[in-house]
Amino acid sequence: MSRQVKAGSKAYRTEMRDRLAALGFPAEIISAQLAAHLIAECQIRPRTAWRMAAELSLDLAARHYNAVTADPRAGMRGSRIWEYEQWPDRGVRPPLHALRTLAQVYGTEWQSLLDLRDLENLPPKDLAEYHSAPSPAADGHRLHTTGTVAPSYPPPGAAVSPLEQAMTLTTTNVDDAQLDDLWSDMGHLGDAYTHTTPKSILRQLSFVREQAATLLQGRQRPKQARNLYLLSAKCCAMMAWISADLGRYGAAQELNSAAWLYSQYADDHLARRWVRTAQSRVEYWAGNGAESARLAADALAYPVSSGMTDAPLILAEARGWASVRAERQVLDAVRRWARIEDADPTVTDEDRFFNISKDRRYYMAGTSLLSVGRTGLALQELRTARQAYERSAPEFRWEAMDPMIRIDTARAHLRLGELDGTAAEIEPLLSTDIGRRPDMVRAMLKVLATELTGPGWHKSKTAESLAEALRDAQRPH
Repeated sequence: MSRQVKAGSKAYRTEMRDRLAALGFPAEIISAQLAAHLIAECQIRPRTAWRMAAELSLDLAARHYNAVTADPRAGMRGSRIWEYEQWPDRGVRPPLHALRTLAQVYGTEWQSLLDLRDLENLPPKDLAEYHSAPSPAADGHRLHTTGTVAPSYPPPGAAVSPLEQAMTLTTTNVDDAQLDDLWSDMGHLGDAYTHTTPKSILRQLSFVREQAATLLQGRQRPKQARNLYLLSAKCCAMMAWISADLGRYGAAQELNSAAWLYSQYADDHLARRWVRTAQSRVEYWAGNGAESARLAADALAYPVSSGMTDAPLILAEARGWASVRAERQVLDAVRRWARIEDADPTVTDEDRFFNISKDRRYYMAGTSLLSVGRTGLALQELRTARQAYERSAPEFRWEAMDPMIRIDTARAHLRLGELDGTAAEIEPLLSTDIGRRPDMVRAMLKVLATELTGPGWHKSKTAESLAEALRDAQRPH
């Protein structure tokens, strides 16, 4: 067996079938022999091994199950079969009637779907039925070393019905439980980003991306493939966002390019908004303000009924224009945002990452106004941002938001000639580990240090001391 082939994988099973056929095993018993091999050599539990030997995904096995029972109330799902396969370590104990139907689907006897650990955890009544059931040998089937019965498949060349032929097109390597888990993991990581180190979240998101990429290499139904494209688009866009926070702008732009391709494959407006939001943010912090504004405006051209509000995109547009001192465009964008801020719907947990919290929205408005010289208005928005930050639950506070609000509030006081106000805002930052902060915090501290030594302040000893303290705080210790 090739070392490059993962044990139990589709390629592994194909190779095993070829080897068994080369050894002279008839086609009608190869699946049973394969199941026995997966149990003995790959330590795969019987219910999973038999399903894999039948080349059925969880969802397809559930579909066959429902076809066998012909009971509209049965409603078997792939996720429930997965729970049966996890028992007794976790999951749900499969009732005997379910085992009998699954055995019929897989082409074996229900006793073959149980191992010693299962038997040790069966209720006494079920164990008694296991022992009282006729031996599979009694009806003349050929037995194998595991005591299982060979499945009955049509011999090679036998006619296949149109329904059976169509059913083969539904073969998939994905089940709904897997997809739900990946979406859940991504939602959890998005929420955790407010209070977890960026590198840790980035590493865990890369695992989600790798799992989705691996699944896409197999065969899925169209709806499943689209779901994987959506998941990959969001995951890559989140990774781009976080990479930019770490100052890795080249990697962030590459991830955003991949995310955009996934959103196009999915042909989904919400996914396009996710990606354009991340692209706009990365370009802004990479120094491409006009491109950042263009990307944010483009995102707004994709209408969605839910999942992403307009506010973050309008503010991203304002911030992009602010970086090139386009005052008219900034004021227009801030007015558009102000009209919808209080009317904007509350977003769901899974949509929180790209929608950003209220304190961050007011901060973006404030910093945009500050950049075009509207200092009084900027200070009002920054104060509102501070209030929103302090009212928010600690688990939803982004650790970079406190220093970012302080820095721009300090800059606003400096513009108004209030050096004491500037000092009061930045002094709490000097006792923190600035080296651990996201890249944009360090970038804005450099901007403030430069402004403290600029025209009007170059003769001030206090301003000079504050600038030197900021520079010293950023040096490695």
